[in-house]
Amino acid sequence: MKYLFFTFFCISMSFAQSSQYGLDKLGKNPVTFIDSVKVNRSEILTFDSNRITLMSVYDPGEATNLIGEDGKDGAIYIETKDFARKRFLRYFKSKSTEFSGLLESKGNDSTFQYIHNGKVLTNNFEGDLALIDDKVFKTINIITKKELSSQYNITDKDYGIIIASNAPEDSSKKE
Repeated sequence: MKYLFFTFFCISMSFAQSSQYGLDKLGKNPVTFIDSVKVNRSEILTFDSNRITLMSVYDPGEATNLIGEDGKDGAIYIETKDFARKRFLRYFKSKSTEFSGLLESKGNDSTFQYIHNGKVLTNNFEGDLALIDDKVFKTINIITKKELSSQYNITDKDYGIIIASNAPEDSSKKE
C-alpha cells in the first residue's frame, strides 16, 4: 500500500496525456509538499496514500510564481485528512460560536455527524469540508440527537452539524 501513491504518481507522469489533475503539465522533477512541508521522493515512497484527501497540481509557471525557482518543474501539494480536518474545524469555529463552544466542550468532533447541503457525510469528506471558505460558505447550524434521529435516521451521533454552501470551484477543471 505504501507504494500505491508513488506508483500512481509515476504512471500519471508517464500516461498523463489528458490528465484531469494536470500532471501532464509537470516537468521531470516537480517539488512535492505534504501538508505544507516539502518532501523528497523517499518520503513519498513511505507515505500512506489512504491519508490523502486533496491534491493540487501547479504547472511550472504557477509553481515558480508561488515558491520561486524550486517550482521550475511544477509542484504537487497533497493535503492529508488530519490536516484538512484541522483546517475546517478552525474555519467552522470562526463562523459559529455555538459550534466552537460545542467542540470545546466535547474535546473533538467524534460525536458530530456532518451534513453538507443535505448530504450525510460518512467517509472521506474532510477534503470537501476543507474547501469551504468565505467565497462559498452560507450557514452552519447544530441540531440535537433527537432531531438528527428524526430528520436523518442517525442514532449513533449526538449532534448534527448542518452546513450550507455554494459548491466550491472544482480546481481540477481549471485550465
